[in-house]
Amino acid sequence: MCQKKVLITGINGSGASYLVDYIISNYPETELFGTTRSGGSMKNIKTTVGRIVFWLDVLEDLNNLTALLRYLKPDWIFHIASYANVRESWNRIPFVMDNNIKITVNLLEAVRLAGIKPKIQICSTPEVYGQVDPKNIPINENCPINPSNPYAVSKYAQESLGYSYFEGFGLPVVITRMSTYINPRRQDLFATAFAMQVAKIEAGLQKVLFHGNLNSTRTILDARDCASAYWTALDQGVPGQTYNIGGTQIVTVGEFLEILKKKATCPILSEVDPKLLRPTDVTLQIIDSAKFMKQTSWQPRYAFEESVELLLNHCRQEVQDELSFRKIGGNQ
Repeated sequence: MCQKKVLITGINGSGASYLVDYIISNYPETELFGTTRSGGSMKNIKTTVGRIVFWLDVLEDLNNLTALLRYLKPDWIFHIASYANVRESWNRIPFVMDNNIKITVNLLEAVRLAGIKPKIQICSTPEVYGQVDPKNIPINENCPINPSNPYAVSKYAQESLGYSYFEGFGLPVVITRMSTYINPRRQDLFATAFAMQVAKIEAGLQKVLFHGNLNSTRTILDARDCASAYWTALDQGVPGQTYNIGGTQIVTVGEFLEILKKKATCPILSEVDPKLLRPTDVTLQIIDSAKFMKQTSWQPRYAFEESVELLLNHCRQEVQDELSFRKIGGNQ
């Protein structure tokens, strides 16, 4: 039995919601606690919300957060809360820096002040490597760090803070750099944005699919595999270590779009939208997960085809729900 108190920051976010699903399905005896902002949508965890005890707006308040942690004494903390839209981070640089860094400082400092030592996961990203020299492909943890967008800068700051608290105060921090993943619950990711537009075109709600840069190459993972990897990172990961985590499927953004077009029930016209292009773009992000797999024996479970089907079915259902809502509203 794994009877643990687990705190997940940003628990209503898309990535965290898959972690919640994984924990409830595999470790139902776990006590689940979460932080979120006032007014945040609970759509991602609507089927599991009854299993979670929430605290609102505590990450921004060091005193309240310290009191909470002193009372709760969690065994594990998954720090997933962050502003994570890479393209939009260019338009909100001061906010991204202030938000992502401040909530991490507050969390680590609150743990220290509370006098507890839960195992802590800092959820980071391979974006911290920036545009990698092809000689360093696939990217392992020894690849030079060179963040090239505001989001990546903020995530490397989170990592650095975590490592500082590990070195300076002995907090058992594990850092994970999760590769691109197929996440139906998050619509600002390219895969979900494409699939949602395909579903809308199939339903007659849209005529053309719009996209940004199609030349980026990515290692793709299923969101459900991300969840199991996060759990494994705290269960078996070594404090003070950083782990790259990625899937085995490698595709370009353009190839992924073509896969969706072939699965569509009607022809899909597509064109570039300049507003979707980033000031700088990381075009080669092939992740080496050998270190994590060797130390933990973790392996991805879901095949790429399964992930694509899950994504398309989710988006088609979202569109059908929207149409049903419009129909009901029109009949009132």
